[in-house]
Amino acid sequence: MYNTILILKLRPTLSKPSSIIFQDSQKHLIEKSSNVNIQKTQLRRYDLQSEVNAIFDKIQKLIPNVQFTNFNRSTSGKNSKVFIVNNKEQYCLGEDLVVQVDMYDHLGNRKTYGGDFIKSRLFSQKLGASVSGRVEDFHNGSYHIHFPLRWVDDGQAKVSIRLWHPSEGIAALWRARHASLGVLGYQGKYEYLGKEAITTCGFQLNTPEEICEYKDEFYEEVFYCIKPKGLPCECLNNMRAVDIYVTNLTAGERSLFNRSNVGVEMAGSLDNVTVTDCENHPPTLNITCQTGMSSPIPSGYFYNYTWHPMYCRMTVYKTGDDYIKCLQGKSLYLIGDSTLLQYMLHFTETIKIVKYFRNREGGWNSWEKTLEALNMDKDIYISYKRHGFPLESFNFYYFKEDMYASRQIDQRAGGKDTIFVITMGQHFRQFPLKIYIRRAINIRRALERLFLRSPETKVIIKTENTRGADGHQERTGDFHGYTQYLVLREVFQGINVGFVDAWDMTVAAFTELVHPLGFTFANIMSLTFTFASS
Repeated sequence: MYNTILILKLRPTLSKPSSIIFQDSQKHLIEKSSNVNIQKTQLRRYDLQSEVNAIFDKIQKLIPNVQFTNFNRSTSGKNSKVFIVNNKEQYCLGEDLVVQVDMYDHLGNRKTYGGDFIKSRLFSQKLGASVSGRVEDFHNGSYHIHFPLRWVDDGQAKVSIRLWHPSEGIAALWRARHASLGVLGYQGKYEYLGKEAITTCGFQLNTPEEICEYKDEFYEEVFYCIKPKGLPCECLNNMRAVDIYVTNLTAGERSLFNRSNVGVEMAGSLDNVTVTDCENHPPTLNITCQTGMSSPIPSGYFYNYTWHPMYCRMTVYKTGDDYIKCLQGKSLYLIGDSTLLQYMLHFTETIKIVKYFRNREGGWNSWEKTLEALNMDKDIYISYKRHGFPLESFNFYYFKEDMYASRQIDQRAGGKDTIFVITMGQHFRQFPLKIYIRRAINIRRALERLFLRSPETKVIIKTENTRGADGHQERTGDFHGYTQYLVLREVFQGINVGFVDAWDMTVAAFTELVHPLGFTFANIMSLTFTFASS
């Protein structure tokens, strides 16, 4: 466990493909076991590509079918009108506040179609309270935003409704995302007998040169590199991302994503909201959050800077002793990106309940490495591994330690003392959505196999979080993250996992950092380990 091992199963071959090659199906013999007997089921035939396509089609139906003509015809947050539908002097705890948004373009014309990307929240700074709004699109330029009223407020609650992108921008982003196999490039470094070469890599390469194919047939995952002259495909050791400065947006479409047009506040003129404790307030939730529960939208709210799920009761984790109580005698496997490295940093460098094994760097310098940490006295083992290609690292890193998350799951026995926390998202925003859907489905299938052999294993899926308005919207913007969030909600419904809705939490908290800080991160951690200990 503690030695360096090759964990990405590769079968390099020479080929000159013009597109990604996927197998049509894979077969698994599944044996379901009970306490008294084993029931053999028929061979289950998986058609992975058909499942990917079906989920992609569901998401695509949500995308507005509009054509950009000119900037002035796009939705204007400044010109649009917002008012409270059920306006009254005070509301009862447990009711919904409903806000209507009527969209207009920059020329003052009423919009006649929907599809705008809106972020909304109701919040009280005084009370440390906030909740996201559920957006209802009438597809005629009007929207209803539903805010559940979950705390008593003496008139300090404010509504925030931000037009993140107009519908014309959403259509352009969707088209641009799928116009190529990505807006980020990769290079691979080959080393063999003192020779070294750096070549171009990616999900697809259009080149007459010889190509190394790195294909995992079981999971139907593949990427390619140009074969270096005089070196074998097997000596690919290191990878890095390279900025290729490509765009698939027109000059006019790019104007939609100038900073002044992203996240435009529309609800500044609305009055504050007063909420009283009437007799019909919602009952107190007594059931602790458990794996397998369905997560609604919105999934919870903050009060006094503490997250309160709408459907269960969360345990608040604050001290090292709180986490030791949960993790004693357990093995914790963190599989994902740097937002899970935050967990490792919290355990090793903030509350210091475990110590690194063979890692002397610490901090964010280690995000590209496989990390292990131990507490020998309390029998705690924590591992952090990346989810595998693609990763947005502009420094060469030793990529032979990479393995798809699904394979990492398949290689573990699981059991009552095993916890998996899995996330992926930020590094996929720059590539077509089907790549992300495929990866998510493979993870789900690996979890189904895990639960057949070890049904007591605890698994928590953490969604990605919001990133903010200052980034490059075509490459890493939050609309791409939102579509991936919808994919996770679709793929992991009906399976015995804990679902940490970090997207909803960061929208409610107005957190726009890739790595959430303060109370937002503390509550993401608390919800994760409430599921882990249930």
